[in-house]
Amino acid sequence: MTSFFKILSISTIVLLTLVLFSCENTMTEVKEIGNYEELPAKESFEVTYLRSQHGLVVNRMYSPVVQQFKNRNTIMPLGFKLEFLDSNLKTTAYLEAKYGEILSEDKRMIARDSVILINFKNEELYTEELIWVQDSNRIFTDKYVKIVRDDVVIHGKGFESKEDFSHYVIKKITGQYYLDEEEINGKEAEVD
Repeated sequence: MTSFFKILSISTIVLLTLVLFSCENTMTEVKEIGNYEELPAKESFEVTYLRSQHGLVVNRMYSPVVQQFKNRNTIMPLGFKLEFLDSNLKTTAYLEAKYGEILSEDKRMIARDSVILINFKNEELYTEELIWVQDSNRIFTDKYVKIVRDDVVIHGKGFESKEDFSHYVIKKITGQYYLDEEEINGKEAEVD
């Protein structure tokens, strides 16, 4: 019986030694398995940010998931909602998208996928990408845009505005159409 246990323990040691020395990975192989540089350094959930300038809160942003990376860039893979505020903390414009990226070095925010921008006059902008430059307080895109106002819908390619969407320029207007009173009243009836 003792020899059986000796053989079993020697076999186990030999087997473990073979397993240990047969498993060898180079650093290149390890890096191919997973690039840790691409993983977020921090990840937060149900986040609300307040941004201030000169002691005044100027923006309020909400995102369900915020990922911050080693290069200090931030990604909101599940989208965000951003309010532009005046000195009385009233919303002057509202920006929403299904994806957001903050490039901290450039002080830019890129909104992508189903982007909606609404101002205090209830004008609505729809596009697939919008870039907000925080230093200059301007928003722009070179993509297709659709702007809906009370009685007109304007289509174009390229757009630039103040961040509160109060004064804007559509670069290449590709079309516009006016809504008649029946269409406007019909929309109001549908909303109520």
